[in-house]
Amino acid sequence: MFIISEIFPQHGGSLQVAEQMILQSKLGGADAVKVQLYPASMFPGADGASRDYLELDFDGLKRLKAYADQVGIAFFGTPFDFERLDWCLKLDLPYLKTAARTNRENPALVQAMLDTGKPVVLSVPSDMHFDEVPHAKQAIYLYCVMKYPAFLEDMKMPDFKNSPYHGLSDHSIGIAAALWAFAHGAKYLEKHFTLSHGDQCGTEQAHVGSMTYDELVQIHRTGRHMERLCR
Repeated sequence: MFIISEIFPQHGGSLQVAEQMILQSKLGGADAVKVQLYPASMFPGADGASRDYLELDFDGLKRLKAYADQVGIAFFGTPFDFERLDWCLKLDLPYLKTAARTNRENPALVQAMLDTGKPVVLSVPSDMHFDEVPHAKQAIYLYCVMKYPAFLEDMKMPDFKNSPYHGLSDHSIGIAAALWAFAHGAKYLEKHFTLSHGDQCGTEQAHVGSMTYDELVQIHRTGRHMERLCR
């Protein structure tokens, strides 16, 4: 069982908050922490407002990587362009992650990540056939419903014991989908992390579908029990 705690954009643009999230993710039982790397112009607010405050530069990425190393948790990122992929390679991050949307919007970037030879966590949109995404031995494929947040009614998950998917990229409210996935053979879980479901920094929707520290602890403990039962 491998739990990835996604802390962006719930950090709200504060590196200090991001470090707090890294520490809580470590203490709560996550195996890795992930950030999103994109130019803010790619994701304008619903009213057209700038989200420059959410953009992480190279120096910020380097700082967070150093802090994660200090507390003893793996740290990596989702680059949305080739420049930010280069940042990940310069810092020798142990994994790379593709966003589900990138499979359609920038397949060349997905292939470039796979060509690095590093383990790539590849989110596959639920409305996209598995054979439509590139295949590689080092790829870790996650089933993903692209709604923020997603509801349990949206989650038509595969039986992970008998499918090419290795796990779940979970945007659903609560932890039921995560626990269902582990009970049905998932080995990997990616879920957004928040200090509070009521936070408004970043995007409100991201906090609603995120896990808190207490929920992470519950996922970790119960997931371990389910992993033993599924052997």
